[in-house]
Amino acid sequence: MQEFKVGTLLDVDGLTCRVIGMIEYANTRDAGKRWTEYRLKTNQGEKWLSIDDEYKEYSLSWPANDIRGNIGPEWHQVDTGFEVVKRCSGDVDVENGDGAEFKEYEDATEERTLSVEIWDDGTEFSYGYYLKPHQIRVIGYRKPPIRKGSNMSYVWVGIWCLIVFGPMLWSVVSGIISSNKKMASYIKKNSSLYVYQTSITGKEKQKADVYEYKDASNTGRKTDDVAKDLIRAVDGNTEKVTQKDDMANNEIGIVTKSEYALVYHPEDDPTRVYVQVSDRKYNYSSDNEPYHSSITTTLWYRSHYYSTAYTKDARSFSKTPSAYSSYNGTVLHNVGNGYFDTYAGSIKQASVRSRSSSGGGLSSGK
Repeated sequence: MQEFKVGTLLDVDGLTCRVIGMIEYANTRDAGKRWTEYRLKTNQGEKWLSIDDEYKEYSLSWPANDIRGNIGPEWHQVDTGFEVVKRCSGDVDVENGDGAEFKEYEDATEERTLSVEIWDDGTEFSYGYYLKPHQIRVIGYRKPPIRKGSNMSYVWVGIWCLIVFGPMLWSVVSGIISSNKKMASYIKKNSSLYVYQTSITGKEKQKADVYEYKDASNTGRKTDDVAKDLIRAVDGNTEKVTQKDDMANNEIGIVTKSEYALVYHPEDDPTRVYVQVSDRKYNYSSDNEPYHSSITTTLWYRSHYYSTAYTKDARSFSKTPSAYSSYNGTVLHNVGNGYFDTYAGSIKQASVRSRSSSGGGLSSGK
């Protein structure tokens, strides 16, 4: 089938569509397999057209906002792998080299599809159905709009913005400082609350430190309390915060730009709470068990790191051997986007308001 350039008008199973973006993928776990996906604009919302000429598979799909990680028994898995962007153009939110874990499901009719893509910044689900080649027809072409203005005009706009919003620059700088706050530093400074237990040495000169959490009253020690405390310590600047099975007082994984913290109960005493904190390079290069953790905690810890941070870390630490390069364990589909991510967002916004109210503000005024 021919390649469709941005602007092409298509009739897909009776639906008029305009191609606004294109992505060509390669499956790194199936050498040589490539396929193309086209982002379509229609009067029924955004759609994606998948073209796989090698396997003669064609499908139309759209966002499945109701899944949220709950894949029912009516779906059976038919494919899995790791997709990497080889080419892209138009209005798409990826770059060459971006990658994601993917899983493909079919229903009993083998006509309807459910797709899962686990990116480093979240998981996407989509419904779809298979097409026949004759259901995809080119019906025209509409040239994409050209943005007017030269590079110099953008420079002048930038200068104008600097002049108008100059008073808030200090807030931006303080925001950068805030985003660089580290959980490990906070824990070390609060020795009355976090009691050092041990350090676990990993590969590549990395280590993880383990602390026991003890509140002032020595009662009510819960993983939820520790997670909130650490989120506040970094002013809400987290990437993903996930609680196992969404159950209160269960294990919690906290991913920031540079760190990973596991909050859990030790196997020998579920009334105590431990925190293991490390740079993400430790998690990427080592697969040591957390200190005094149960096997279920260990398995969840590994699967959570792999599902939330591994893809991005694989690019950041590409020259470092990874302990997860041949990982075949569970992949979590319901990472983040729950209570603690919402909590982190509220803390981050409160921090921004606090900085802006100290001077400068967030706008130029009327």
